[in-house]
Amino acid sequence: MAELTSLAAGYATIGQGAGPMVVTERAGLFVKHGLRVETRLMRGAAGVVRALMSGEIQFGNLAAPALLRSVLVEGADVAFLTGGINQQFLMGRPGIPSRRELSGARLGFVGDGGLNDVLTRFVKEELEKEAIREITLVPLPGGGREALVKLLEKECDAAVLTPPEAIEARRRGCQFLVDFGDYGLNYALGGIAARRGYIKDNEEVARRFVRAYVEGMQRYRTDRDFTVRVQQDYSGIADRSVAEETYDMTRPSMPKLPRPVLPALGVALKIMSRELPQAATADPRRFVDDRFIREIDETGFLSSLRKRYGI
Repeated sequence: MAELTSLAAGYATIGQGAGPMVVTERAGLFVKHGLRVETRLMRGAAGVVRALMSGEIQFGNLAAPALLRSVLVEGADVAFLTGGINQQFLMGRPGIPSRRELSGARLGFVGDGGLNDVLTRFVKEELEKEAIREITLVPLPGGGREALVKLLEKECDAAVLTPPEAIEARRRGCQFLVDFGDYGLNYALGGIAARRGYIKDNEEVARRFVRAYVEGMQRYRTDRDFTVRVQQDYSGIADRSVAEETYDMTRPSMPKLPRPVLPALGVALKIMSRELPQAATADPRRFVDDRFIREIDETGFLSSLRKRYGI
C-alpha cells in the first residue's frame, strides 16, 4: 500500500453538520483514498477559518458566514469545495403553536455574525412580509445548547435551532415554526473549505479528500446504524433515540452530491450586507472552488458509488 498523506481537518461544532466528515473518517474512507486525516473540533466556524489560515488544519467543515466574512474583510484565500448539511429550524417556545403568534415576539439573536445571526435576520424579514411585525431581537449568547435553555425558560419566544437540540426542544414542548429548507437554505450554507493556496500546491490531495468526503456522505445516507453510533460518539448524545431522530430528519432530502449552492450563498451575502456593505456586490462564485465536485459528476465516480451503496 502506498504511503498515506497525513493532514488535519477541523469542524466547527458537534452538531449534525460535522456528521459526514466524521463518518468519512470513522468508516476508514480517507485511508481508502490515500489520506491519514485527523479530525478536530475547533472553536466555532471562525476558529475553523483561523486554523485554515494558520495551517493548523488543511480542510475545514463550517457554515458559510465566517468564510464569507473572512474573504470580504480580511482577504482570506479560502473557498468552499463542497456543500454540506445546514438543517435549521425556527422553533417557538412552549405555548407558541405557530408563527402567526410571533407578532410582537422576542427572537433570540446570538450576535456573533455567524449562521444563526444570518438566519435570524433572514426569517425576521420573511415574517414581516407576512405582516408578522414588531419582532424584537434579544441577546442569546452562545446559541446551540444555550439557546435551547433560554427558549425553555421563556427568555425569548423563538430561536433558530439545529438537530439534535431541535429534537430535544420538540420533546420538551417547543414547536417547529419555520423550516429553512422551504427557502432553499437546507444543505446549502456551508461545507468543506480549504485555502486556495493549499489547493494549488496540493491539488491531488484536495481531489482525494473531496472524493472521500462524497463517499462518506453515501455511507452516511445508507448506513443508519453506523451513522447514529458515530453521531452519538462525537456529539456526546447519551440518548440514542435523539441521534436516531436527528438522522431520520436529516436523511430524506440529503443530496447525493454535495455541491456548493450559489443562490444560498447569495442570500447570506444579502443579509450580511446590512452590516457589511461590500457583501452587497460580492459574487457568490468568489467563495467557491467546485472543480473536484464537477469532476466527480463528469467522470462517473458518483455512478460507481450508487452501485456500491445501492442508491
